Amino acid sequence: MDIAKKGSIIADFSQSSGTVNKMLHCSNYMPCISQQNILNFNDDYTKMHFTAARTHDQALNNAGQRLVDTHFIFPRFDADADDEKNYYFPATDYLLQNTLDCGTQIYYRLGTSIEHTLDDHHFNTNKPSDFVQYAKILAGIIRHYNYGWADGYKLNIPVWEIWNEPDIGKKCWNGTQEEFIDFFCTVLEYLKKEFPTEKIGGPALCWANKEYLTALLTECKKRNITPDFISWHAYWHEAAPLIKVVFEMRELLDNMGFTETKLHLNEWHYLKTWDGVLRNVTPENYQNAMFGESGMHGCDSAAYNAALFIGFHDSPLECSCYYGAGNPKNFGAFGLHDQFGNPDSNYYSMTMIGEIVHNYSERFKVSGVNDHLWAMPVLNADRTCGAMLISDCCGNYDEIEIELANLPQAKDFRCILLDMEHHDFEIPVEIIGNKLKIRKKMQCSTVFLLTFNI
Repeated sequence: MDIAKKGSIIADFSQSSGTVNKMLHCSNYMPCISQQNILNFNDDYTKMHFTAARTHDQALNNAGQRLVDTHFIFPRFDADADDEKNYYFPATDYLLQNTLDCGTQIYYRLGTSIEHTLDDHHFNTNKPSDFVQYAKILAGIIRHYNYGWADGYKLNIPVWEIWNEPDIGKKCWNGTQEEFIDFFCTVLEYLKKEFPTEKIGGPALCWANKEYLTALLTECKKRNITPDFISWHAYWHEAAPLIKVVFEMRELLDNMGFTETKLHLNEWHYLKTWDGVLRNVTPENYQNAMFGESGMHGCDSAAYNAALFIGFHDSPLECSCYYGAGNPKNFGAFGLHDQFGNPDSNYYSMTMIGEIVHNYSERFKVSGVNDHLWAMPVLNADRTCGAMLISDCCGNYDEIEIELANLPQAKDFRCILLDMEHHDFEIPVEIIGNKLKIRKKMQCSTVFLLTFNI
């Protein structure tokens, strides 16, 4: 290969950058249970080592099962919310336990899944008729899963989120903005009084909607209540601008006095256009959106995943949830498999990130990186082995030179490469003096996972 451009990275193992934040590697979705006897996704899911799985849209991923969504667990809204006989928990119990058995904790979205019916025909996203009654029902769900109520469990679920995308329209909230803010504050106040130590927040805005968020936080201040976290979503294709938004959201919260409220970006996925995905879905648009280097299942997406995981670590973000990880039988834009059921580039990028989260704990300073070349050097807790996750977004580099400064004892180097045509592919590591050199296989976005012993 003729060398067009060389990247040079220096990792300084004498300068710690802090710990690996495991909550920056979370997912939406979890192994499907409704088709588990046909295709069991547990083993492949476990290999990605997601820290937590957000329960939003799980009712859509498990056809025929009454689970997660409030109207499935408590179907008669006017029933007594203090009577355990009015709740149906078994399907959700199994879904959550199956996910926990895969090594992944639960991030519980309270409310309903998105409803892609016509605008005049929404059924589950309608504004509840009694906000306090709704809060009582949610309290019953929390009591069941974290406090053992109604033959329940003590799962120590760490995150409880109120609602999803109220600002997207009727498909998620069939009411006004003012009505939702009243609903959110009423529910938050009720739940925090009963469960003062639980982490409760929301509202999972469909984008960094600062005007909406300002109105919601203004009402929170009036009522003297504080959400433990604020959540929102982003479907973009450039890592650096998205990370910049995280800082802007932190600034907004701090300026309004919510300095202790955390930031959760709990839906994100590589996306260049909604055409072919959720609008203008023609065969041609679908093909363009899904496949090729820049499609949602391609190497640009995989490199974006790794870049965001790296970049989020130097931002104020506490939690990040990738939107996907559904059952391969339900192939779609946000899954981890191609149309034939084979794991795609996104899957292998998530296993690489999962290895960092699962095996390593401390990050170190790195130089030579930019908005297209990202790197995270790490060591395990007892400093017997290390790794470096490297992402070349948009394929700007043909080879990368690496210096492991202040770590002369490093040895046994191994490098796995991920690009458009290669998944989990081992490449040679050249050792030239005190530097290493790794080369790409083809000119496209590429992710590397370099590992070594000490």
